[in-house]
Amino acid sequence: MKRIIPYFFILPLLLLIFLFYIIPAVSTVYISATDMGRSLKGNFVGIKNFTRIFSVEDPVIGRVLLNTLVYLSGALIITIIGGLLLAIATTTLTNRWGSFFRIIWFLPRATPPVVWAFLWIWAFDPSRYGLLNMIFNQIGLQGRSWLTLYPMAIVILANGILGIPYTMTILSAALSNIPLEILEAAKIDGASGWRTAVTIKIPLIWWPLSFLIIWYTLSFLTSFQYILMITGGGPFYASTPLALYTYNKAFQNMELGYGSALALVLIALSVVIILAFRKLLGVKRET
Repeated sequence: MKRIIPYFFILPLLLLIFLFYIIPAVSTVYISATDMGRSLKGNFVGIKNFTRIFSVEDPVIGRVLLNTLVYLSGALIITIIGGLLLAIATTTLTNRWGSFFRIIWFLPRATPPVVWAFLWIWAFDPSRYGLLNMIFNQIGLQGRSWLTLYPMAIVILANGILGIPYTMTILSAALSNIPLEILEAAKIDGASGWRTAVTIKIPLIWWPLSFLIIWYTLSFLTSFQYILMITGGGPFYASTPLALYTYNKAFQNMELGYGSALALVLIALSVVIILAFRKLLGVKRET
C-alpha cells in the first residue's frame, strides 16, 4: 500500500500533462495531415501541407523564415548582451545603488503587456502626436512613418529590451556568488575591470548565461504577442515571424491543417536550434 500512495499524488499532474500536452500534440500531428478548415472537417492529404511549406506554392514562407532569423538574432543579442552588461555594472556598485538601478530596469518587466505595446505604438506613431515625431518637429526635422518604415527594428527593440530585466536579475545573482578572493587576486595582479569581466566573471557564470541563451531562444522563437499588438506582423509580412504566421494561418484564415503543419515545423526548428546551442555552448559539460 505504501508503494501505491506516491502515485496518487502524481496522478493529477499526469492527468494535466495528458490532457493539455499529450492530447493536443497528437491532435496537431493528425490535423497536419488533413485539409481541415472552418468546417472542422478534414480529409486526409498526407504530407501535402508540408510540401506546401517548402515549395513555391506558399510565396510568403521564405520571407517569414528570414524574418524569424532576423528577429530571433536581433532580440537575443539585445537581451543577452544588455542583461550581461547591466548585471556587471550593477554588481560593481554598492548594494544600495545596485539594487536601485536593478529595480529601475525591472520596471518594463512589471509593465502589463498591453501597456508596454501601447508605449511603443505611441513612441513610433506616424502622426504628429507620436513621441519621436514630436521630438523631430521640435528640432526642425520632418516626422516619419516609423511603424511602416522600420517595423522589424521596432519589434526587435520592444522584445529585446523586455528580456533584459530577467537576464540582468539572473546574472546579477550569479555574479554575486563569485568568491571575492578571486576578484581581489585579479585586481592585485593588475587586471582591469574589463579584463576581469571577460576572463573571470563571464567564464564563472557560463552555465546560467547558457541557460538564458537557450531560454530566450525558445521564447523569441515561439512568442508573438507583442509583435501582434505593435505592428500586427505588417506591413506586407515585413515583421511576421514563423510563430505569428502559424497563428494567422490557423486562427485568422482558419487553415487548421496548414497551420498545424507550420506548428510542427516550428517545433522541429526549436529542437534543432536548442540542440545546436547545447552543443555550441557546452551545456552538457556543465551539468
